[in-house]
Amino acid sequence: MTRLLIIGGSDAGISAALQAHESDPRAEISVLLADAYPNYSICGLPFYLSGETPDHRQLAHRTAFDGIDILTNHRAVSVHPATQTVDVVRGANGSVETLRYDHLIIATGAVPVRPQGLPGLDLPGVYGLHTMGDGFAVQSRLMGSEARSAIIVGAGYIGVEMADALRHRGVDVTLVSHTDPVFPSVDPAFGRLIGEELSRHGVRVVAGCTVERIEAAGNRRGLTVSGSGGFAATADLVLVATGVRPDTTLAATAGIALGPSGAIRVTQRMETTIPGIGAAGDCVETWHRILQRPVYLPLGTTAHKQGRVAGENAVGGERSFAGSVGSQTVKVFELAIARTGLREAEARTAGFDPVTIEIETWDHKAYYPGAH
Repeated sequence: MTRLLIIGGSDAGISAALQAHESDPRAEISVLLADAYPNYSICGLPFYLSGETPDHRQLAHRTAFDGIDILTNHRAVSVHPATQTVDVVRGANGSVETLRYDHLIIATGAVPVRPQGLPGLDLPGVYGLHTMGDGFAVQSRLMGSEARSAIIVGAGYIGVEMADALRHRGVDVTLVSHTDPVFPSVDPAFGRLIGEELSRHGVRVVAGCTVERIEAAGNRRGLTVSGSGGFAATADLVLVATGVRPDTTLAATAGIALGPSGAIRVTQRMETTIPGIGAAGDCVETWHRILQRPVYLPLGTTAHKQGRVAGENAVGGERSFAGSVGSQTVKVFELAIARTGLREAEARTAGFDPVTIEIETWDHKAYYPGAH
C-alpha cells in the first residue's frame, strides 16, 4: 500500500489527494496544512470581503474528504529524501514529529512579494491578502467604524478586485499602480479600459507611481502612503498586493532543482529532480504550449490540473500535463476582461512577428437578453 504525503492543502494539494484516492482507494493519503482551512479558494477572498459571499466557509471547494487524512495546523519544516521523511511542527504547542512517505508531493504554492526596502510594511493597519488569516484580519478592520478609506498598493488581480470589493462596501479607495496603465497582465488597451472602469465607480487611480514609504499619519488617524511624483495620500488601512513568488524553501533545502524562474523544475509528469517526489501548483514551473519552454504561471486552474497529474502518478499512474497557454479572466465592476496566449509585447520578445487586430462584436448572440 502506497503511503502518499502531500505538503499543502490548496488547489494543487487537494486535487492531488482526490485524484490519488480515486486512482488507488487503498493508498494511505495524508495532506499537511499549515493552517486550519483546507481547500479554501484564496481567489475568492475579495468576494468575502465585499460582503457578496458572507460566509467564509463558502470559499471551500469541498468540505468532505473521505479516505484522505487532512492534518490541519501541521507545518512541514524539512524534507529528507534519503530517509523519505518529513519533519512537521504540530499546532500551537510546537511539538515536532517525523512522518514517513513512499511518495511525496510538494504543493506549497506561492508567497506574497514584499516590496524590498519599502518602510512601513509591518505597521498596524497594513495588510497583505494571501491567506484566510489575512482575510479575517482585513474583515475585522472593515467591521470597525474607523475603516472608511483604503489605499491599495498594486494593480494586479488582487488589487483591482479588492478595489471593486471595498467600493461595494462604501469604502473610499485609492489604487496605486507602478505601471501605466493598470493591470499589466493584459495589453495596454485593456489596461486602460480597466482603469476607466475603476474611475467610473469612484476609485481614485494613481498610475505610473512607485510607492516609497508607508508611515503613521502623525496627528491624524490612519496611515500615509507617499511615492514618486509627489504622491501622498492618507487612509484608514493599506492593502499591499504586489504579486507573488513561488514558495520553494522546503524544496530547495531538500536539494530539489529550481528552474530559471525560481520555481521548482518539473517534468510533464509533475516529477521533480529527486525520484519519489512530485510537485504541482504555484510553486512549480509550467510548460507554456506557445513558447515551448517552462515559465512561471501561477493560476488556480493550472494548479488543479497539475495536482491531478501529480496525484495519479504518485500511485502508479502514467499521466502527463500538456501545458498551458495562460488563459485567465478578471471581472471589475461591470467589465469582464479575458486573455489567452501571449500579449503583443510578449510575442515580439519571444521572436514572433504578431499582427494585432481589433474588432467590436456582441458578447452574446444579439437576440440573447442582455447582449450588448
